[in-house]
Amino acid sequence: MSQSQSPSEIAYTWEDPNRCPFCRTELEDPGAGFLAHLKESPVCERGFEAWRSSVADDMRGEWSG
Repeated sequence: MSQSQSPSEIAYTWEDPNRCPFCRTELEDPGAGFLAHLKESPVCERGFEAWRSSVADDMRGEWSG
């Protein structure tokens, strides 16, 4: 059962890898399923890109993840 909420560009939580942290939708797979979900949800994708950009600014060199 999905517990999705209104998508948010700010993550609700990152504590459950089986749910999207931006809308809480249950994912088929925490890795590939998350990436597929981002392609289907522009709000979640923007949130992830903002998060990734923020993390990349905090790390030296290039981040591979």
